[in-house]
Amino acid sequence: MTDLSLQQVFDGRRANAAVDLIARTTDALRTDSRFVEAPSDPLGGAFLGDETPADLSAEALDRVLARIEAADARDERAAEFAARGDSIAAEVAGLPSPLREAALAALTDDHWRLGGVGIRRLILGASGAAQAELMRIEPGFGTPTHDHTAEELTLIVTGAYDDGHAWYGPGDLTVAEPGFSHAPTALKGDICYVLAVTYGPPKFLGVFGGLQKVLGFPWTPAARRTLP
Repeated sequence: MTDLSLQQVFDGRRANAAVDLIARTTDALRTDSRFVEAPSDPLGGAFLGDETPADLSAEALDRVLARIEAADARDERAAEFAARGDSIAAEVAGLPSPLREAALAALTDDHWRLGGVGIRRLILGASGAAQAELMRIEPGFGTPTHDHTAEELTLIVTGAYDDGHAWYGPGDLTVAEPGFSHAPTALKGDICYVLAVTYGPPKFLGVFGGLQKVLGFPWTPAARRTLP
């Protein structure tokens, strides 16, 4: 597992739509009140109080209001989707906005795929050699031990998992490269939603590796959908 800062991970890569999606979802998670320490708020306010006010353009308020209205419209569409779907639809509707919108777009012409016992996969789309997918892992289930044929960026969105090396929770981003093998297993508690950006299929070991050679699973190219 590569030990890199977020800036190092995203620097020079955000031109790729798949990487930009994982970056925007990371930003959304890390600014969500559920993941921000409340004691830091007064300190931030103190720093802002010392800043010199800057003039705003005449259009600034209109732009802010337009963004709020657009966000409200997205929330309304997500609520409508959740109301006419099942429990998984409600879960998707509650994901951070960038990821939620990508998932809803994918579900307009695609569906969840079986990724193993207790695992579902939704292919979000591709950008260049990178493919983005959303994984839903039920507590206690996980993927068999596997290596990587290419780089893989993984963001934990909800729940948590242990891959045999470390424990990861919401907002944690990992980078795996060829030569690193692990077996992520969702921990007890919330459903584990994971956003992954991969540049090649996983390389399963043991019996699953043999099946992979024969069947070619679970890599599903997303050539039909290109991320904007």
